[in-house]
Amino acid sequence: MIDEILELKKRCNFSDEIGRAFNVTQGEVSCISIIARHETLSSKNLSSLMELSPSRGSRIISQLINRDFIIGKTDKNDRRYLSLSLTEIGRQCYREILVEKRRCEERILAELTEKQKRAVHDGLNILLQVL
Repeated sequence: MIDEILELKKRCNFSDEIGRAFNVTQGEVSCISIIARHETLSSKNLSSLMELSPSRGSRIISQLINRDFIIGKTDKNDRRYLSLSLTEIGRQCYREILVEKRRCEERILAELTEKQKRAVHDGLNILLQVL
């Protein structure tokens, strides 16, 4: 089953498409996507959600701040706390991420019946619940 999941990922790697369009890495695509799903997010929470060490998360965050994809604001009371949000460029990139995700899903599901699509969706959700 893992081989099939990896094969699906290989056939539909939207991160490559976005990477070419915006010159971002797969990790940066993931970072932008996670921030977009929150109004603001701390750098510590972001690293945790990405399952990265704080130092690796900080490197990705710094790269995206330097390239104007995200804004980081420090807290007045705790300078260690960095609140992250997307810039307009970051939001534009995220919109393209969503377009590529939709294209990928359409390619994968194009030949399936509605019943098969529901079965795939339900099966994936079951796997995610037990992991």
